Amino acid sequence: MTYLSFILCIALAFFLGAIPFGLVIAKTFKGIDPRKAGSGNIGSTNVARLCGLPWGILTLFCDIMKGLLPVLLAVHVLPNPYMQSAVALAAVTGHIKSPFLGFRGGKGVATTIGALIPLAFWPLLCAVLCCVAVIAVTRYVSLGSMVMAASLVVFYALFGRADLEPLAVILLVMIVWAHRANIGRLMRGEESKFLAKKKS
Repeated sequence: MTYLSFILCIALAFFLGAIPFGLVIAKTFKGIDPRKAGSGNIGSTNVARLCGLPWGILTLFCDIMKGLLPVLLAVHVLPNPYMQSAVALAAVTGHIKSPFLGFRGGKGVATTIGALIPLAFWPLLCAVLCCVAVIAVTRYVSLGSMVMAASLVVFYALFGRADLEPLAVILLVMIVWAHRANIGRLMRGEESKFLAKKKS
């Protein structure tokens, strides 16, 4: 029964993670395809840039919830943190490699935050605060996102959550890889700042 629950939780997490809320929200309410404008990403930052801050916040909320809900279920029905970590990873993978978008998707940061809330809140909060601080100083969401992913590895160690370190390392690799184009733009000084209009 435990393994059946595990498989069902993995499937649910991947399916929910794969729902491209940024695309749905932008096209439904503003008639904009975020894949074809701005940074070309379906995440909340690009939606906010193209459609306005309220729609970006709504996208952020939905992307967080699609990570949070399946992991919250997993915490209650699965017996160990490694199974729960796999469910979290499935949600983020669904977002980054959505079958609804030809196995493409977003950067996975908001879904990562949602998926990690039920597993260990305080280390996550510290990592998110690092992210917010970097964005406040630099206005680069991509840089803040990668700092958050890297700092998770550190804070899980500091809080004694060695059981979550494998998940943190995998997520760090996934998020940095998803931001590889942003890294290039950062190095060239071409990265768009938060809510700044993209130059034509």
